[in-house]
Amino acid sequence: MEIVTANSSAVIELNGAVKDYGSKRIGPANLTIKKGAIVGFLGPNGSGKTTCIRLILGLIRPTSGKVKVNGFDPIANHVEALKHVAYSPELPNIQTFLSPRELLNLISHELYFQDNKSRNSEIDRVIELVGLHDYAETKVGKLSKGMVQRLSVAQALIGSPETLILDEPMIGLDPAGVAHFRDVFRDFASHGKGTVFMSSHIMSEVESLCTSVAIIHHGKILFKGSIDEVVGEVLDYSLVELETSPLSSQTIQQLKEIPEVTQVKLVESGKMDTTVIEITVCEHDRDIRPLIADIIVKSGAKLYTIKQGENMLEKAYIEALKETKGGKL
Repeated sequence: MEIVTANSSAVIELNGAVKDYGSKRIGPANLTIKKGAIVGFLGPNGSGKTTCIRLILGLIRPTSGKVKVNGFDPIANHVEALKHVAYSPELPNIQTFLSPRELLNLISHELYFQDNKSRNSEIDRVIELVGLHDYAETKVGKLSKGMVQRLSVAQALIGSPETLILDEPMIGLDPAGVAHFRDVFRDFASHGKGTVFMSSHIMSEVESLCTSVAIIHHGKILFKGSIDEVVGEVLDYSLVELETSPLSSQTIQQLKEIPEVTQVKLVESGKMDTTVIEITVCEHDRDIRPLIADIIVKSGAKLYTIKQGENMLEKAYIEALKETKGGKL
């Protein structure tokens, strides 16, 4: 299975890529990322995420197998492979005596812009984009962890690259910052313009932002594809969550008698005399939410919300790791 976007060409390819450190072996890794995708790269610490990113960036050479970025080997043809690729590391080691504007000026002068007017315009654009306007002249050493992370993303966005490789881009950000960056990355990839490949431990953000995911563990990519595909491959159930007025035992029994339903669980009593219920549904092609809603409304109860269960990617991720430890994969 490939991580693809319709009518787009491969941007990143790992074809049986292996990195053997002697005491530890990563791979073989097989992954194809197409232009316009936002891909979440998931895995526990030490699983091989950083090694795969280093292989893609041409920072290390594979022991065997092939790596291609934009059709080129990132080591043999480093410039051609990576000239439209930008990288934002986790917790970057940035010189503390520089301000964000000074750092971005240095980067843009060396890599992209020679005349002052276009360079300053680009720096202003990126500073505003990542929310660093009020801290543009503050020395890095005095910035918070979240502001340094914003600067890491800012230096990657300079010059409008076509592909962003992001290592834990949301780390250290407050909720407003996370929401803002979610919009930034969506806009970057909108209409197939750019590609985002991001490692993260924040499952909720991956689930809300990414079009596809890849899960790596013990150096091997276990699952890859759209979030729905991965969740469906790992889990044999889905969840429906609803908030209602209190239900009678007869109504709950009717819900249990729906053929696809395996469990009806009271999660909590909500505010203002409401009830939150979680319904477990066995794997099936039919969406039973209309049937659930019909049963509740006909019972005379009030239905306030009904939706597919949240955090399904997190549940699938945890289950995938459990199965691996148990030797099932």
